[in-house]
Amino acid sequence: MRRAAFAVAGLCFLGLALRAAEPAVKDVVRAVERRYNQTRTLEADFIQRYTLGSTTLVESGRVYFQKPGRMRWEYESPEKKLFLADGEYAYFYVPEEQQVRRQSLKQAPDWQATFALLLGRVDLERVLRDLELVRIHRPEEPARWQLRGRAKSEKQAFEEVWVDLNEAYQVLRIEIRQRDGSLMEFHFR
Repeated sequence: MRRAAFAVAGLCFLGLALRAAEPAVKDVVRAVERRYNQTRTLEADFIQRYTLGSTTLVESGRVYFQKPGRMRWEYESPEKKLFLADGEYAYFYVPEEQQVRRQSLKQAPDWQATFALLLGRVDLERVLRDLELVRIHRPEEPARWQLRGRAKSEKQAFEEVWVDLNEAYQVLRIEIRQRDGSLMEFHFR
């Protein structure tokens, strides 16, 4: 009986010790912000998935981020296209159409809000509320943490953002749940 009591007490203590070893949400948020605020340039291969209802569009290519506020998305599959942002405007070019479309980033604030983290100019707690940190327990998954937050304002087109991180607080995946029911996912390698 005493052994059982000690075993239960030991398991409880072990559980508390493991829980105490997990970082606090604020610490992870600060570590991620610090990492990307110190980064001047960033490039990665990406896979983008857009889902609305039963329809899913998958695209891939290479992305480049440069401070302050510059992005270049070179889509390779399923068709070549180019998306650029210079901090003021976004430009979209599809070679087949031979036409460039330009839009003020002020008219597309969700692009700015979504990628401001990677551009190193965001205070997550200012943009998101109800931040929580979830441990990912899949051994095949390089991500170890998922940072989740809800839009702070009803005016934002997105409802929730989930960010998968590795141990070095590098962003591996961003999932954006829009108010219209669509889901936008970006995987970075």
